[in-house]
Amino acid sequence: QPKPVEQEKPKPVEEEKPEPIEEEKPKPVEQEQPKPVEEEKPKPVQEE
Repeated sequence: QPKPVEQEKPKPVEEEKPEPIEEEKPKPVEQEQPKPVEEEKPKPVQEE
């Protein structure tokens, strides 16, 4: 009988896959969003 084909199979493609793209993704947009508009509102008129 011939040798098992298992040895003839190439290495698993898992090792051939590139590094995870998680590191390539940009930073979370949460930091890119402007500050909450609550801080941009004027002070309450009660003080005026």
